[in-house]
Amino acid sequence: MAVLNRVDRPAADIVLTALRRTRQVRQFSNEAVDESDLQAILEVARWSGSSMNRQSWSFILVRRRADLEHLAELAPNAKHVAGAAVAIAIAMGGDNPEWDAYDEGRVAERILIAAGALGYGAAIGWAIEAFRPRVAEFLHLTSPAFVRTIISLGHPSAAGRAPKSAPGAARRPLEDLVRELSSPDPPMPGHSYDRSRVDGGPAP
Repeated sequence: MAVLNRVDRPAADIVLTALRRTRQVRQFSNEAVDESDLQAILEVARWSGSSMNRQSWSFILVRRRADLEHLAELAPNAKHVAGAAVAIAIAMGGDNPEWDAYDEGRVAERILIAAGALGYGAAIGWAIEAFRPRVAEFLHLTSPAFVRTIISLGHPSAAGRAPKSAPGAARRPLEDLVRELSSPDPPMPGHSYDRSRVDGGPAP
């Protein structure tokens, strides 16, 4: 009987490595982003999943240096936009804030992964709530649509490529993040579990 869904492990390892190595790059050279590469990144964004397949986003490209610098002034938490080759502002519909936040995070991370896979650097910046109306006005959005996430994209400069921490030291160890849920005996009628046994109580 044929084995279905056999995994090509070498190919899978390439994808897993790309996922692990995705990082924020906030310093860029003056080199332009190839247009075909930009379209490939946008295709990845287009195919990102969303709640109920709403696809409640649009992507606003900002290319002119003066516009990039002004956008960085309007959203100081995305000041790295000023030095990018291009910025991708993720405009959300605004009709469901909880779903918007979830979907926006998914597509932003996909853009970073795609950029890294193509050899570019990218960074996520935010327009905090107090600054969103002026960002929306600059980007010609009508309420309730808004932009919170702005992604800088470009070729990393030497400073942008430099590691920010020692190899393997940038994340907490896996054993600090993962635990197994134990299976205590079922409680007697009228009794509840001792949650310290099953939900992060003191270790013996």
